[in-house]
Amino acid sequence: MTIVLGISLAMLGAAAALVLVRLFTGPSNLDRIVAAEILLVIVIAGVALESARQHTTTYLPLLMILGLVGFVGGVAVTRFLSRDSDEPDAVVAEHPEPRRHPEAWEQS
Repeated sequence: MTIVLGISLAMLGAAAALVLVRLFTGPSNLDRIVAAEILLVIVIAGVALESARQHTTTYLPLLMILGLVGFVGGVAVTRFLSRDSDEPDAVVAEHPEPRRHPEAWEQS
């Protein structure tokens, strides 16, 4: 059992390293948000593995709190970013550019 837990922790460590690379070098904010969410899931899995290694349920409230924080944080950041991306559309909608038909292009 300890071999399986050791291999699992090593795989989680490798996954966390890859996610940290994406978190710091992500080309967009969406990539960074997804990487942060995945990193939180890796932390939750690590805490669950430690709980299994110690044969205790002491960490279950911590796991539930981490899951709740991850969900609420992800929704809050997504709503914040979606509100920022909607503002330029509202400015464009206030002053729409008049549309011209192709026939009007030929006449001018």
